[in-house]
Amino acid sequence: MRLDWSAFLTVLDESKRVVLTSHVRPDCDALGSELGMAGILEAVGKDVRIVNAQETPANLQWIDPQHKLESLAKGITPADLDDRDLLIVLDTSAWAQLGAMGEVLKRRRERVVVVDHHVSEDDLSDRWFKDTTAEATARIVYEIGLRLRVPLTESIATPLYAGLSTDTGGFRFPSASGETFRVAARLVDAGASPPFIYRELFEQDTLARLHLVGRTLAGARTFNDGNCILSTVRQSDIKEVGASPADTEDLINLTLAVKGTQVAAIMIEQPDKRVKLSFRSRGAADCSALAGHFGGGGHKAAAGAIATGAFDEIEKQVTEAVDAAWHALQPS
Repeated sequence: MRLDWSAFLTVLDESKRVVLTSHVRPDCDALGSELGMAGILEAVGKDVRIVNAQETPANLQWIDPQHKLESLAKGITPADLDDRDLLIVLDTSAWAQLGAMGEVLKRRRERVVVVDHHVSEDDLSDRWFKDTTAEATARIVYEIGLRLRVPLTESIATPLYAGLSTDTGGFRFPSASGETFRVAARLVDAGASPPFIYRELFEQDTLARLHLVGRTLAGARTFNDGNCILSTVRQSDIKEVGASPADTEDLINLTLAVKGTQVAAIMIEQPDKRVKLSFRSRGAADCSALAGHFGGGGHKAAAGAIATGAFDEIEKQVTEAVDAAWHALQPS
């Protein structure tokens, strides 16, 4: 935990023009933290822009009704950000996850601050504001708002609730504590609507997405007496059902619904033939360590990586890594 509130608030006080960014393939915690932070900083008089390397996924565009989210993929250039005197990275500590925004930050590392809750990290900055015990980066942003004495509004509470709820798996992961629910209640009191957010997150599937879900679950295989499960998604699967890349999000969480599953892994082939790996655990196995075998990282209960090589060979390596992690937990 590196939460030097005094130092962080001093950095904010000394800055006027801020740009917020996060990881590629942004999820609700990334986007929600950016939008919540933007609302908080604007409330204390800062000029704020949110610029990511990639556009907001179509299924998450509802989180940004005021269209604050910009991207390098949509016409913004690095030169457009030269007037920013502070760059805040949210919800990642890895260069590889920043995409094209990484090059923007490398040129101006002395102005970079990282706000994150992930365990693994690169040398993004000399100024870290990090709490690996936090259930979501959105929770840290909420705490920043408290320190700055910014009243919660619906436009701040809604994205923060979305980030908090999704990164705790709908408040069902072990990271969710009593205080998590108390924070969620305060966000609801401020205007966040759980029915609206749930509907936008989980009741907007296309038929193509449902077909992809069916195909993925049909091909899942268990091992170690059903304690471990592995599923795969090839580009041919996505194309044959007419799905989009965003339709692969959260597929791994569905495999955890299989009775007896303790460790889950999914391999998703990317258009460039790299393979996105995601790992989930019910608490015993360390997913961050598993992802670390492939150059990635994350949390003990949830982590990911990008692997390069032949798909079948990566599948063999993932199976062996999960198998070894599971057997290491068993009594000798």
